[in-house]
Amino acid sequence: MARELLTTYKMTQQEAADILGITQAAVSQYSRQSRGSKVKMLESQKSLMKMIDLLTKDIVDKKVNAREINKRFCDICKKVREAHLICKMHEDIYPSIAPCRECGC
Repeated sequence: MARELLTTYKMTQQEAADILGITQAAVSQYSRQSRGSKVKMLESQKSLMKMIDLLTKDIVDKKVNAREINKRFCDICKKVREAHLICKMHEDIYPSIAPCRECGC
């Protein structure tokens, strides 16, 4: 979402940070991809990215309140778990736990 706010919506890092409730430094790291390196795995899921892009747009357009944002983040998290993406990330980070059974997917 941070990169989307910077590129598509031409926001400053501070504006994106304020919207996301994170620091400007975190936005900077996400934009340089020095943080969130596993995002590529998420980006391969078109339906998931559509959910994220739509939520980002609705946040920018002020079409959603905090409750709706939380609900939609939960929906995104459910989708990530259903696709076993967290397990894949765990297995990449800690090959010795493969197959991953830690996150209940």
